Amino acid sequence: MFLIDDLLLAPVNGFKFILGQIQKMADQELNDDTVIKEQLLELQMRKELDEISDEEFEVREAELFARLRAIKMRQLDLMHQVVHTKDSSSLVIEVGGDVDYGGPEPRE
Repeated sequence: MFLIDDLLLAPVNGFKFILGQIQKMADQELNDDTVIKEQLLELQMRKELDEISDEEFEVREAELFARLRAIKMRQLDLMHQVVHTKDSSSLVIEVGGDVDYGGPEPRE
C-alpha cells in the first residue's frame, strides 16, 4: 500500500521540490546586495562624468540606499528568526546599543 502511495504522490513531491528551489533562488536574489552596490558605483561614476544632474543623483542614490537598508533589515530578521527557531540553541545575538565594558572613565 505504501508503494502505491509513493507512486501517486511522486509528482506532487517533485512539484514541491521545484517550488522550494525556486523560492530559495528568489530569496538569494532578493537578499543579494552586490547588485545595488554596483549600481551605486555606476551612479557615482555617471555623476563624476556629468552625465546626470546633482538632483537626479540624489534621488536615485536615496532609492538605492533605501533598497540596501531593506536588504540589511531582511538579513537581520532572518538571522533573528534562525537564532530563535533552533531548539538546541539558546544563543541570542544583539546588535547595537551602548555597553559599558568597565574600562576607565573618561576625564572631564
